[in-house]
Amino acid sequence: MAGRDPTAVMRCVYDFEGYALAASPACSSVLGWSPEELASAPYWELLHPGDQHPTVERAQQMLFSGPRRVDLEVRMLRRDGTNRRISWSCRSSVRLERVYSVGVDVTDRASVEACDRVLVGSWDWHIGSDIVAWSDGMFEIYGIRRGPAHSPATALRRLHTEDRPVVDRIIRRSVETGEPYSADHRIVLSDGDVRWLHSAGRVISGAGGSPERMRGITLDITARPGMRMVG
Repeated sequence: MAGRDPTAVMRCVYDFEGYALAASPACSSVLGWSPEELASAPYWELLHPGDQHPTVERAQQMLFSGPRRVDLEVRMLRRDGTNRRISWSCRSSVRLERVYSVGVDVTDRASVEACDRVLVGSWDWHIGSDIVAWSDGMFEIYGIRRGPAHSPATALRRLHTEDRPVVDRIIRRSVETGEPYSADHRIVLSDGDVRWLHSAGRVISGAGGSPERMRGITLDITARPGMRMVG
């Protein structure tokens, strides 16, 4: 990566569970996600579906069986719903349980196959006040006019009636146990159109260890084949 503008080089530190612990300003410049958003879901949630399995497989080999360094190129989802091809060089420390990654955007020299823009958004639920803040993408996904922070009930009312109990159970389990949140479910728009969504997030604990907030991302995956409820 010699000769590149150092301000355009992305540097990230991940834990062995796939969550970003630190991200340089270039990560936000290239991908559009804030450090808080990058830390809210494991890295594979931002990978193109075609790159998820092979990337996670190589990462697992690096973490537990070597080699301790892996170079790879993957398609990554930007905050605006477009994809960029990123070249990463990653090395791991078993002792520290950390992965150190350096990446550059190589989209200008490697074509990314034509595809429709993905509808994607992020959310931040403050559990104590029961108020959630949405990115602009969330309002677009749900077909709701942008507004200030509101109650999670705004989203829950859009859930397909068959999926509502499952999603409610998964959310409660995450809050009670601290387990990562992940669910595929349907929403029904005001015009009756049905969309499939995939959401992933994590619980953030307060100073006393009790759950304080839940942050995550949501993608519209209606176009993906073989959709089914998981959980």
